[in-house]
Amino acid sequence: MSIVMIMSQDRIDQEHAMLNRLVVGLLDDGTQVVRIVPTSPFDEPSPHERAVSLAKRVATPMPVARFLRNTRTEELLEALEKIDVEAFVTFGKDAEQVAHDLAKHIDVPILQEVISMRQARRVKKSSIVWRWLAATPTLEQFIANKIGVERVALVPLGAATSHISESIPSNANTCISVLDATSDFKATRSLLEALEPIPNVRIFMEFTGKHQAKVWKEINQRKMQDRVTCMRDMADVRSLITQSDLVLVPSKSMQMRTILLEVMLASIPIISTKIEGFDMLIDQETALIVDKSWQEAIQQMLNNREFASRIGKNAACLINEKYASAVQIAAFEASFTLI
Repeated sequence: MSIVMIMSQDRIDQEHAMLNRLVVGLLDDGTQVVRIVPTSPFDEPSPHERAVSLAKRVATPMPVARFLRNTRTEELLEALEKIDVEAFVTFGKDAEQVAHDLAKHIDVPILQEVISMRQARRVKKSSIVWRWLAATPTLEQFIANKIGVERVALVPLGAATSHISESIPSNANTCISVLDATSDFKATRSLLEALEPIPNVRIFMEFTGKHQAKVWKEINQRKMQDRVTCMRDMADVRSLITQSDLVLVPSKSMQMRTILLEVMLASIPIISTKIEGFDMLIDQETALIVDKSWQEAIQQMLNNREFASRIGKNAACLINEKYASAVQIAAFEASFTLI
């Protein structure tokens, strides 16, 4: 079988390790894989692409202006001319447009990744997408209810333990990491209020959302600058995060990410808001789910080590069973049935 995987830059930046594992697994099972990726500003591919060097790589501008789309499509058709393409699989919004343009000339199914409830709500029965690949059972069921079970497949993201060594500052007795800290300002403000009186805590906050200025102002007003480190994207320092004592997720709109699964795989307890579609976050079993106040949940996790350890171990077992890389590869291959 020959498939073309089209990847947007945002998905590569956050999930290149997961995407690489998926490509390697498909190659090992005898599937021919062509990767269409955004043009790089550098002369050579980035180092993380060495793992998938056996898969044909086609670079193209992504996104492009409307008047350049025909030119891009013609160049891609030429690059794919000698390949018997059987399906397009898209990862990210920019990749969707590339697949839709190519599908006007190559009559093969399009499969599309869905990693959030926001994406699932945009699924339409009239779309040319043949099958959506839902990252969790809830997303799968939601899409099935809209357009039918035959047009959706459960393909969980595949997690693996990080092998890169990072070190947390030794002067921090407790390390707390906050994923997607600037998407929901009210939740993050409540979280900071709960953390402020706790002594000897080092806080790493991911600053990638739209409320960065507001959150930083809140940190300054609380005089927590010496305790907080702001990071652009925690996906770049995965192994540091997976050494945390506690991970907090205040955003209700965060997309499914393997870094969250890797935190759980490392048995690190998680406190999170309720996020639609995140089946792996089960209140009192694999995480603590908070509504408004973070103080009680944080104190419970930090002061009751037996409880926190049980939460972490339950989470690791769940990820090993349902979100391992091998599970993702098998589900991905199964999603091509009936082609």
